[in-house]
Amino acid sequence: MQKSVHKIALMAVGDDGWQGGIQYISNILHALNAVGKDKQLEVHLFRHAAQNFSNLEQLDQIKIIEHDTEEVFEPWNMKNRIQWYLQRKWGGRINPRMENYLLQLNVDYVFPATLSSCNGKLNAGSWIADFQYHHFPDGARKDVNADAERVISNIAHHTDKIVLSSHFCEEDCVRLFPNTKGKTHVMPFAVAIEEKSLEFRDFNRIRQQYELPEKFLLVANLFAPTKNHQTIFNALGILKKRGLEIPLICTGNIVDYRNEAYANEVLQMLTKNRIRSQVYLLGLVPRADQLAMFRMATAMLQPSLNEGWSTSVEEAKCLGKHLFVSDIPVHKEQCSDNSLMFKATDAEDLATKIEKLWHETASVSFPDLETERKAFTMYKEKIKAFGQRFLEIASS
Repeated sequence: MQKSVHKIALMAVGDDGWQGGIQYISNILHALNAVGKDKQLEVHLFRHAAQNFSNLEQLDQIKIIEHDTEEVFEPWNMKNRIQWYLQRKWGGRINPRMENYLLQLNVDYVFPATLSSCNGKLNAGSWIADFQYHHFPDGARKDVNADAERVISNIAHHTDKIVLSSHFCEEDCVRLFPNTKGKTHVMPFAVAIEEKSLEFRDFNRIRQQYELPEKFLLVANLFAPTKNHQTIFNALGILKKRGLEIPLICTGNIVDYRNEAYANEVLQMLTKNRIRSQVYLLGLVPRADQLAMFRMATAMLQPSLNEGWSTSVEEAKCLGKHLFVSDIPVHKEQCSDNSLMFKATDAEDLATKIEKLWHETASVSFPDLETERKAFTMYKEKIKAFGQRFLEIASS
């Protein structure tokens, strides 16, 4: 039976330590705005002080109401704790503090949140980003993996609607938790890049501010073992031995809270390959500056060993960029026609592909405004499809 969906609760995820979560929710807001009309959709955004969303006023086709999670939910006093305990014990509740408020608000759908259906009164969707704890346990501390497994197991066993970003992750979910068969929904996301950002032309300011070279490659990923910067660094080392020194810009948090020691390994990789002078570790940069760098780059790279659905791949598609991408199953699902796909841990393969493109684009200036504009225009349909899929799952 299809449910009517007009009032949506979006629960913000992520923070400065995981910008991907913030961007995911922002992408949903933009997708809903793309399919919304005359503010008929009412979106209640629940966030805390460290979760910042910019330019929400530009989303003029949906009505957005913001809630501070530190203020709206009932306080943690003894009376409430007893009530919540009883609701969990006898009522099958998961998070009664949140569930009670959302029931009072009378929302049609809440996402992403691990909540009970409250005997059919609350329509909630949970989200599993990926199963990294299972595929790459060495990518994070044991306690972090244990927490991830506990959270995902709780979703699998106690929620009615589970959203995943790829068919590959859906297959993982059903294989690891057979009881989820029939409860899963695939919703690949599209990224939201504001059209106004394509009007930016002061690339010399960006180049001077960050001391960037004229031509460069770019990778935008958190520094974590599964993000596989190592293969890029090894490929650049191979190319340097061939006499080709290619600059690489790296944006993204250098320290991963799940594996703090990895930052030192990154520096050792640069030294081992003798490429420290050509790799620019910029850390987290303002989004507007990062987008300018994407546009200026000769090509982008996405070398990950594990993804649920890659933001970098979507950004490259949206901007019409050349993209070197690893051949993991999710990437094959996401961009099967990419001629620059390389064997995920094969630095020689990546080096050969980089060298070929670098020479082919030697006389090309970036950004390529015409290619960029065409790609951006075509990508708008993907954003609409994302919004439509969100509403389909919400109403199911």
